[in-house]
Order: sequence, then C-alpha cells, then structure tokens
Amino acid sequence: MSMLGRRRTGAAFVALGMLAGCDSAHTAIDDVLLVAAGAAHSPTVAVAANGTAYVAWVSGDSVHDVLLARVGQTPVRVNDIHGDAAPHTQAPAQVAVGPEGNIYVVWQNNTHIEGRRFPVSDLRLARSTDGGRTFEPAIYVNDDAGATPASHTFHDVAVSDDGTVYVSWIDGRARAQEQLDAHAGSAMPGHGGHEGMAMHEHGSSEQAAAGTGPEIRVARSRDGGRSFEPSVIVAANSCPCCRTSIAVADDDVYVAWRDNAENVRNVVVAHSADRGETWSAPRAVHDDRWRIDGCPHAGPALAIAEDGRLHVAWYTGAPERPGIYHAIADDALAFGAPEPLLDGQWVPPSLVDLAAVGGSVFAAWDDRRTDVPRVMLGATGAAPAAAGFVSGRSRAETGGLAPSLAANGGGYALAWLRGDSVFVSVAGVR
Repeated sequence: MSMLGRRRTGAAFVALGMLAGCDSAHTAIDDVLLVAAGAAHSPTVAVAANGTAYVAWVSGDSVHDVLLARVGQTPVRVNDIHGDAAPHTQAPAQVAVGPEGNIYVVWQNNTHIEGRRFPVSDLRLARSTDGGRTFEPAIYVNDDAGATPASHTFHDVAVSDDGTVYVSWIDGRARAQEQLDAHAGSAMPGHGGHEGMAMHEHGSSEQAAAGTGPEIRVARSRDGGRSFEPSVIVAANSCPCCRTSIAVADDDVYVAWRDNAENVRNVVVAHSADRGETWSAPRAVHDDRWRIDGCPHAGPALAIAEDGRLHVAWYTGAPERPGIYHAIADDALAFGAPEPLLDGQWVPPSLVDLAAVGGSVFAAWDDRRTDVPRVMLGATGAAPAAAGFVSGRSRAETGGLAPSLAANGGGYALAWLRGDSVFVSVAGVR
C-alpha cells in the first residue's frame, strides 16, 4: 500500500528565521563547523536515530580516498584499498545510517581504459558497526563487477526501517556491451576497423544516436550490507550525468532521475510497492519542456514527509522558467504544481537536496548566480520553532556549493563545500 498522503497540496518554503536569529532577506546559517580543510570533494551527510551526525567525502588531489567523520571528531578512511575512489560532484561518496546504527558509505571508483573518452567505474560499499570508528572491507554493489567494463555511477543510498539497504545508480553495461559487440563486428574481415572505441559512457547526444541508453538500476542488501542481490532495471534511456535519488518508507521505495526523451530533460519518479522487487513506469514530476543537447549535471532530490507524502526538488533550465522547484505527489504519483525555491531570468545549473524532519521538509540548494555562490536553507510545514519562521522570500544562507541535508529525531544536519573544504551545520542533533 502506498505511503503517499491522502491529498495533494502545494507548499511554499519559508526561511529559517529562528535558526538564523532574524528575519532579514538573507540571514546567516549559525554554528558552522569545519570538518575537512583542503583537498575535499562534495560531502554528504547522515543522521543516526540517536542524533549523531556523520559526514562523508572523497579526499585527495591525484590519489583519492573516502573519509568519514562523526561531527566534531577526527575523520577515518572508509576504503580499505588506498586510492579506490574517484571524485565527482554528481557522484559523491554517499552515507546513510541504518536503524541499528550501522553506517553505510557508497562511492564510485574509476578505471581508465585506452580508447575510451571517460573512465569506467564500479560502485563500492563499506559498513561500520562501531559508530564510524572502523570500516569493514568494501564490497561491490553492482552485480556485473569484473565483466564488461562499464559505468556504474551517479548513485544514492537509503536504508529502510527494517535495515534493508537500497542503492540506486545509472548503469552503462548495456551500452558498453552493445558498443563492444559493434566494435568486434566492425573489426571482422570485410567490415573495416576502428582505432579504439570512443565509448561515451557519460555522453549526451552521442548516446541517443547510438541506440541503447543508460539504465536506472536499484540493488538491495537484506543482510545488513554484507552482500547485494542482483540489481533490478527500473528504466532505460536516462539522462547520463545527473545523479539519482532514492527514498524509502516501509514497503514503498521511490527513485527519481532525469529522463532523456529526444534531449528533453524532465525529472521522473518510479515507485515500487514491494520493497524494490518490481517498479512502476516512471512519471514526470512536471513537463518542463527543457530541451538541451547535453547533460546539466544537476539531479533531483526526494524526501518522504511524516505524513507519507513524497516531496521532489529539481533544477530546470527551461528558458521561460529556469530555477529550482519543489512539488508534492499524491497517492497516484501525480504531482502538484511546482513551487519555486530559486528562480529568475537566469539560473545556471544548481544542486538541491531535501530532508524530512518531524512534520517538515527542509530544502538546501546552491545559488550560483553570483561570483561567490551561496548555500541556501529553507523549510516547509510544521517546522521546529515554527513561531520563528517568517513567510516570503527570505532564506538562511552561507557561502558555498553542493549542499547535502539529512534529518532524524527532530533535528537536521547540513554539509557543503566551500572551496576545497567541508563545512557542516547542525540543529537539534550532535
């Protein structure tokens, strides 16, 4: 049975007036902590049921590792194989915490292959059962590891209340195999040859012209992250370079991504009512009619509110309405009218994240319209300290990019990147 709410409503986000201490047009985010100084790449954040906040990121200039820090403590290395990681703004190291307190970190690695424009990648997961002090050796998430080299990236991770770990990603194995077969055929006598294979794993119009597009896949672990079942294909022909987003509530699992229908880049959502076994056809969140011959590198975000309603936030570059928008679904996965979080005559591709906390949904996004970008924070619904919230267009803010939000137990944590350093702000968590 769907956990979506009984009604469809729009909801305008309001500023964090109490959190910031005033209700001016732009107020500062308070209690900012430095987590990592230098050589850091896009962080993500998770909050455990006991209120502990954890931040994960990829670190390094040429050789990359995954680090995790309990907020306020010294970071530890997650990957057991030194250098087994790769940075990417749309494919950061993702962290989640299970109901028993296990910490799960998922990241991509990269392997460069001669003749290919982009590296191939696998997804790796490591878990900690001691509060992030140590991590077990990493395992592969994608079930084709070691087979035809392909791209497995732009991932997300979520853990259900029963401890099942779900990972979503964009998968390039079908396209890689198709191009491998085509290359083998072209090299046969009478077919001529090609110097190398230009496999545009992360391409745009090249993918559409070639036929097989990237797949959206989901894999689950029902043994606490010790192993993963074979992945399930949710859909095909996705936009190849925008991260997926996954959310779970009881039996219901939702995945969002950016579709690619003849270079129209709408955000869509698919739903599983049986814990990821089978999936509905994708539904467009809104027909933005944004046509672009390329990938914007700006994926959607999902959150399931306390009332069971599914919230989605996304960026669109549609010429008549560029910006970041938010919408809410009903039981039939039909979405209400989008509400703008950030709009204007010109809004470059920007990142957004959502997190449900109590009766509220928080949103964080980056505003890249100025030379010094800003991370913005807002909320909707019965937010904590609701009397301190103000209506209108004011927002809490801080300098930076690539925000990540998480919530649990009535509080939230916000992490972001400023330069090559990681910062975090927490409220009601530790």
